Amino acid sequence: MKPLVVCEQVAYHYRDGTPALHRLDLTVEPGEFVILAGASGSGKSTLCRLLNGLIPHLHGGHLTGRLLVDGQDTLHTPPYVLSRQVGLVLQNPEAQSLATTVARDLALGPACQGQERASIAARIRDIAAMLAIEPLLDRQPGALSGGELQRVAIAGVLALNPHLLALDEPFAFLDAAGAAQLRDTLRLLHQRGVTIIVAEHRLGEVTDLATRLIVLHEGRVAADGAPRDVLAHDILQWGLEAPPLVRLARAAGIDAVPLTLDEAVEVMPLNNDLQHPLPTLDDVLSASPVIAWENVSFSYGSRTVLSQASLSGASRNIVGLLGANGSGKTTLLRLGNGLLRPQHGTVRLQGEPIGKRPLWDIARSAGLVVQHPRRMLFAPTVQEELEAGPRAIGRCDRAWIDHVIEQCGLEPFLHRSPHQLSAGEQRRVAIGAMLASRPTVLFLDEPTAGQDATSRRMLHSLITSIARDGMAVIIATHDTEWAYTLCSRWAVLGSGMIIAEDAPPAICARAETMARAHLRVPAIEALRYMPGRTIAHVAGARVI
Repeated sequence: MKPLVVCEQVAYHYRDGTPALHRLDLTVEPGEFVILAGASGSGKSTLCRLLNGLIPHLHGGHLTGRLLVDGQDTLHTPPYVLSRQVGLVLQNPEAQSLATTVARDLALGPACQGQERASIAARIRDIAAMLAIEPLLDRQPGALSGGELQRVAIAGVLALNPHLLALDEPFAFLDAAGAAQLRDTLRLLHQRGVTIIVAEHRLGEVTDLATRLIVLHEGRVAADGAPRDVLAHDILQWGLEAPPLVRLARAAGIDAVPLTLDEAVEVMPLNNDLQHPLPTLDDVLSASPVIAWENVSFSYGSRTVLSQASLSGASRNIVGLLGANGSGKTTLLRLGNGLLRPQHGTVRLQGEPIGKRPLWDIARSAGLVVQHPRRMLFAPTVQEELEAGPRAIGRCDRAWIDHVIEQCGLEPFLHRSPHQLSAGEQRRVAIGAMLASRPTVLFLDEPTAGQDATSRRMLHSLITSIARDGMAVIIATHDTEWAYTLCSRWAVLGSGMIIAEDAPPAICARAETMARAHLRVPAIEALRYMPGRTIAHVAGARVI
């Protein structure tokens, strides 16, 4: 059987001359399940876009070497032809939503391929059931959460019934339930013979399902083999973080590479003395809040998202806002910075109601970094992007901006266009641009989505530092592993209300709350509760 993908000395430079891939040689056999790992800017997204012809047919640039997909040379085969073989789910799911409803969006691709109406309808029903998105079919894509959009984008690609499915950071915006559904879908598709390539930073999501792990570093293959073999090496040198269970095993001095909780239980000494830094509730909770939502309610048409939700954040306080996709996390943040106004209740910023205050006035105190940072970036260069906000509000402190550049690691990108950066790099620029205005409260919506290990650690350090300096930080996130050691307090959204608010270890101990909010149990907490219990007792959620 011939390889499905053949890369022979493939090299690619973007239009501005930036190199992305360097003489890449690799093959992918039919039926493989490949994880494509690497730091931001390593070439993962570039390779994914090469597979279906978006590069070079849409993005231009200079491509050399030869890339064959199912025997077709991608350089000479247009994307509409390659789409019959290769389905690509992009990092930004909004880019794949074109129609007025989800159902029409899913039908668009098959219709363009000339499929019969009845066949299209049957295919949509099957895919919607597989991904559990039937309730979304009549909704507008623009009204969906980031996680819901991701599932719709995956469904739209699967509707084309491709032989090769490539997904670029597909788990970035999914809650635990959505991630589990996607894992089950990928497992099923692989069993049915679909070849799968997943570009992913968070290796714990799918490492146990994959047959192969390829690590890209600076556009070259740094490692290639069975996942367990590759993870036995130090992958931090390539900007990657081993799955949490593997890190815990190493911290305990164990050479084994556990990929599942069952394997970890077999090789690790399970007791309640596992060493891990446990955050505690702030001693500043009694301080006057910088931001407060008081019995806030908000609806999109007939759909109620928030109902009498109350939460506050004080100076030097880092609050993790957790909940399932569509639970209202993003809406709560947008109410906090004035993009939305509460239909009932009050939002107070530094003690004063936001009311009808203009956005420019609110922006002097509250900054929001959205889920998809590309929306926020408009300047020709990163340097100008960082200076735009401070100039607009009359607060351009050169020394502070230089400090932000250093803190966010943006020096290499200052003279580049933000739109030519990877999704992870764009997120760092967006955070830096918001910090440059020196707000008193910073809202972050899924800040670790698309971030590699180095960036996640940098963000952890940066947020800790700015909170220590006096800023209030509210973080909406699904990344419980990261938020566990960062946040002193978690607030959990459910049914439009804050259903739990406590230190992360205390929240993790509430199995019903964790399951209701579709939260992943951090590995350290899962192992802490394992002695004398079955896996089913560990909050009913999969550990990553």
